[in-house]
Amino acid sequence: MLVLSRGDLESVLAPADVIEALEAALRLHGEGRAVVPPRSVAPVGDGVLLLMPAAWRPSGADAEEPDGLGAKVVTYFAGNRARGQPTIHATYLLMDGTTGQPLALLEGTFLTALRTGAASALAARHLARPDAGRIVCFGAGVQAGFQLRCLAAVVPLAGVAVVGRDPLRARQFAEAMGRELDVPVEVARDARAAVREADIVVCATTSSTPVLFGADLKPGAHVDAVGAFRPDAREVDTEVVRRARVVVDTYEGALGEAGDILIPLREGAVSREHIAAELAELVAGSRRGRGDAAEVTLFKSVGWALEDLAAARLAYGRARARGIGTEVRL
Repeated sequence: MLVLSRGDLESVLAPADVIEALEAALRLHGEGRAVVPPRSVAPVGDGVLLLMPAAWRPSGADAEEPDGLGAKVVTYFAGNRARGQPTIHATYLLMDGTTGQPLALLEGTFLTALRTGAASALAARHLARPDAGRIVCFGAGVQAGFQLRCLAAVVPLAGVAVVGRDPLRARQFAEAMGRELDVPVEVARDARAAVREADIVVCATTSSTPVLFGADLKPGAHVDAVGAFRPDAREVDTEVVRRARVVVDTYEGALGEAGDILIPLREGAVSREHIAAELAELVAGSRRGRGDAAEVTLFKSVGWALEDLAAARLAYGRARARGIGTEVRL
């Protein structure tokens, strides 16, 4: 079995390629060729343990894409930041979809962060205005960085304003991302004023209460909300949801876990029909993305196992081709 470390994954996975891999996997899902059971969630102390399996089969005997089978084990402990550790730890087991044989064990924290950013970027391709360049990013952690890296692959970034709870951490994040993306990245002096000028707003925080308010969004703004994944937690207020054309990664995930959506539903501010589409429907063209230049759009993501499988399969294929990774015998 091949073991792929974070360094191995960094050498074989680029944001643009993962975005395309996710798009291909979503097409397979639209053709009925993917099986993605609901993820299992087990509370553990002040955190949660998640198990996320997925499988797909190619489109035909001569199909170019390989089969796919795998599962991710991931933990989320909000208190880890105080412990000096990441809030998310994950490991991915990739298997042969025909025989079930284990093929690879992949470091899953990097994989999770990159595929989450790639999903948001794929949604932005369909939902953000083509000229969207001014970004406000709530969050200055690992996921916030991947959101910006992946957005840079699909929109013409002109500048980023960062909003973070810790001023020093936000400044360090802004400086590092500015160097990496080669665009102006600054810490926002006034978060709500920055949002009023933003074309895209990224919410990638651990907050359980709103950091983004719908009254501040300008016409045509797009929102990517990825931080909250519990029914009682949200990063955007009810007015954001009410104003927006809402697209989710999956209906099942959003209606089971996304407090950003569930809380407005419980309040009666919106109905179930307010969720306009899931991401696979935008990719397939069965539901529309942005309607006009003034429409406000929202992509709400809680994470989906098919995204992990797509990224893992891409990494494994490239690592094998390039002789990257460590072989182990179990």
